[in-house]
Amino acid sequence: MSTAMLSMSKKTQGLRFAPPPASAARMAGGAAQQAWSQGVALARSGQDAKALPLLRRATELEPGVALYWLNRAGAERRLGQAEDAQASARRAFESDRGHALACQMLAELLRMNGRHAESLQVLRSLDASTVRDAQHRLLEGAAQMSLGDWQAAAVAFLEALQQRPDDVAAYTQLGFALANLKRYGEAAECFRTIVLLEPADMGAAVYAAHYAAWACDWAGNADDMARIERSLALLHGRADTPAFSPFCLLSMNDDAAMHLQAARMESARIARVVRQAADWRAPSFGAAGHPEAAAALESSRIRVGFVSADFRTHATSLLLVQTLERLDRSRFEPVLYSHGPDDGSPLRHRMEAAAERFVDCRHMTILEQAARIRADGIALLVDMSGFTQNTRLDVFTLRPAPVQALWLAYPSTTGGDFMDYVIGDPVLTPMAHAEDFSEHIAQLPVCYEPTDELRDHPEPVESRAACGLPDDAFVYACFNQSYKITEEVFSRWCRILHRVPGSVLWLLVPQAEIQAALHAQAAARGIPAERVIFAPFVSPTEHLARLPQADLFLDTFPYGAHTTCSDALWMGLPVLTQVGRSFSARVAASLLTAVGLPELAVADAEDYETLAVRLAQDRAALVDIRDHLWDQRRDLPLFDNLSFTDELGQLFERMVMRWHDGQAPAPLLASSPSPSRGVVWQQGFEVSP
Repeated sequence: MSTAMLSMSKKTQGLRFAPPPASAARMAGGAAQQAWSQGVALARSGQDAKALPLLRRATELEPGVALYWLNRAGAERRLGQAEDAQASARRAFESDRGHALACQMLAELLRMNGRHAESLQVLRSLDASTVRDAQHRLLEGAAQMSLGDWQAAAVAFLEALQQRPDDVAAYTQLGFALANLKRYGEAAECFRTIVLLEPADMGAAVYAAHYAAWACDWAGNADDMARIERSLALLHGRADTPAFSPFCLLSMNDDAAMHLQAARMESARIARVVRQAADWRAPSFGAAGHPEAAAALESSRIRVGFVSADFRTHATSLLLVQTLERLDRSRFEPVLYSHGPDDGSPLRHRMEAAAERFVDCRHMTILEQAARIRADGIALLVDMSGFTQNTRLDVFTLRPAPVQALWLAYPSTTGGDFMDYVIGDPVLTPMAHAEDFSEHIAQLPVCYEPTDELRDHPEPVESRAACGLPDDAFVYACFNQSYKITEEVFSRWCRILHRVPGSVLWLLVPQAEIQAALHAQAAARGIPAERVIFAPFVSPTEHLARLPQADLFLDTFPYGAHTTCSDALWMGLPVLTQVGRSFSARVAASLLTAVGLPELAVADAEDYETLAVRLAQDRAALVDIRDHLWDQRRDLPLFDNLSFTDELGQLFERMVMRWHDGQAPAPLLASSPSPSRGVVWQQGFEVSP
């Protein structure tokens, strides 16, 4: 989930309508004043292209008038001339260091181009005698948020609220700052306040429920869900929908239709904003619409672009890296478009080496990144973010590539008219669920998730005591994040603990406040605190090493384990999951099928509880499952990266060649598994009744 960004303020957008300064008024008959007046009149009527030469003429004749430069910057920004707009705004501010609007416009333009430290420096350089209004504080906070200084950002937003107590933007940003400070309950209250001010603010309604879920504070869940449904109803048919992340809904219910409805709403908003700013027209289908991609395809290999902020030490790269390294270079040319930080890690270096080209897009605007992708002749562009944090789904709305697909990092649909395919598999995305996606389903034959066979497989820690666990207990574990732990799931776990005497529940919840909340919830269900044990955060290698000390991983529902499930299976820890309708409720089932254990993916809560208890009582069956995972790990289909990479390449070719042959995107059923797969699949296991 990405934090909402402040848009260009109404003050700075409206500068073209501001009255001239006294000095300019005295020049009423002057050429500069005349050119400026004509330019403003044209800009007011939406004719920025005609207005700009006149506004430039005014600045050339009178370069010391800040207002002329501001109006010129505004026209340049609306025409997509980001660098020119920055330069003009800078001239405005240099002409008058006490001009608050000039300062704010320059700061906003810098921030929109990813230059957050410079934006903050500009805001701080405003003349000390000039009043810092609420908008100034909002911009300061936004820059500090982008720089990761959550505490300073929260202070700035509070100062903005002191000046404008009903400012929705200030409450929104304060909520995100508090969430980053892990003060989830307070963040939820910020968003509930917004819903009181703006009942149709879908984003606030969603974030209120989301951050309450992070806090494991379920008391207001029914009211929060009612606010979401009311916001959806109020927004029905409206074009001016607020920004929000549909990602947050995935952990709240298993309603795939609602997930699609919300995604369509947000994708339409993003596309509308970006396309209007770019004066965009949809390209024609085929080679005529993307001549660069067509030319590259005829003369070279298939150019596949991957877009993400997470080409660093992150779950996406951990899963992806070996597949990139093995992608057949005689057929494909992978290009990575990175708009995230360079953490200098070995994995970052490995990702850079795995690509034919690695393009740093951090300081590119959306328009510049889209233009670069188009110029590079990318035939297939793959989004690896969806609506998660630091997404650049905006780029895809401009259709820089003829074929565009969603894969791996976002477990749902984008709801956009700009995405052709969602990559899944027969378990995860059966064709019977096609109506849940705006994209066409493209199935891999075994599993949608790649793995890296070179990743760590450490020796297990020596004892349970080293993990703070009792030696003689049956250990149920769940290492999913706290927002996935719903009240229904936690109640289910407590019932299981009641039915298995001496068992314990091992969770990865490091925040003391959330630990206390879960202990209180357990106590209310008759489970003493010593039976709910919390694991600390440790390094990835240390975490893998401790996983075998658990007996059974209990998955959450409706948003289940993804990479966390793969990690558990890799280390020989069985996972029990409930299969739902939505994508996010089916990932663990896909992974379990790919290790030959589909029986551990059950249909409902009753079967989940029953099997969790039976496995604790039938240790022989559980040992068989663990031995299967541990002994055959290198041969199981889920961990066969060589075959996976070949199958992915085949699917990429099918997508691109449909376009090359003049065929529109269409559902792509799974092909036969790669011939390199020679695995005998596990035939299942039996648990005593």
